[in-house]
Amino acid sequence: MNGISWIDCTLPRYQQRLFHWYRGTGESHFAGAYEWPAGISLMGMALALAVLAALGWGASDFFGGNASRHDTSVFVVVAVAELAGVAALIPVLIVRGTAPPADPRLLLAALAGGAVTVELSMIYRALARGDAFITAPTGALGCAGAVGIGLLVGDPLNPSVAIGLACAVAGAGISAWTSPSAASSTTVWQKAGVCLGAAAAVAVMLTSLHAAARLDPYWATAIEHLSTATSAGSVALIGGKGSLRKRLPERGEMPTLAIVAVVGVGGDLAYAAAHHGPLSVISAISSLYPITTIALGRLLQGHQATKIQLAGISLALGGAALLGAAT
Repeated sequence: MNGISWIDCTLPRYQQRLFHWYRGTGESHFAGAYEWPAGISLMGMALALAVLAALGWGASDFFGGNASRHDTSVFVVVAVAELAGVAALIPVLIVRGTAPPADPRLLLAALAGGAVTVELSMIYRALARGDAFITAPTGALGCAGAVGIGLLVGDPLNPSVAIGLACAVAGAGISAWTSPSAASSTTVWQKAGVCLGAAAAVAVMLTSLHAAARLDPYWATAIEHLSTATSAGSVALIGGKGSLRKRLPERGEMPTLAIVAVVGVGGDLAYAAAHHGPLSVISAISSLYPITTIALGRLLQGHQATKIQLAGISLALGGAALLGAAT
């Protein structure tokens, strides 16, 4: 068609601009026109990686929230854990022996890292106060934002995908319903503010990291963690009180922070490696990470889930399964 793709003929002009900007970060068409190698389902691989991302992020939130219960600033917790994550990635980058792509769009990973600092600082503080289920509405709302962007730039949408996305988002939101807890000192409006602010950061992170990972998932993950560590560390240095030594985590907290670093890097790498999947689907499945946080809270700390929460978790898992079958 004289160099003009079908997308140019079917999308409104504003969607064409978004589509071609985003598609420029990768070698395959973002709208779903993938060419699969014989006998290999890249979409199935992407879905499996998104599930691993949900497991890693959920575990990271759980253990990060526990680390924030101490006197150490939440920004120090985030900075130390992210620096440990960078240290874990350095050997991987050395073994690969690949220089970072000379493309300014890789800086989207730095934007994702700044968004992570905003999100984690709010979530860790809420978890430390006893809001054990705060991650569920945050993940659901953040996912909704990323899904909307994905559909806007051309992700395929059919009835099965639409139902699966709706179930995943609605299920994650319903799983957050809980009666007021004696351990929580926040009001409904405070919780709403935390959810909305953190959800906006989640949407920015999901979209930006997915785009940067289409250039190189390993470098994108490393830059994201370095950006998070730098931004969180800067806030801790500027706003902290007392000597630097007193602001650092105690030796007894380091094993927990090491776990946060390992599972967090694992989740980020899995999400970045799933970059060949549509943003709307991959972000929806990876945003089920609150279910991991809730499950760990139930197993390790005895947090009780209500019947409504259990119904929401089941709905979200059903939505993820439907997405897998539909794609």
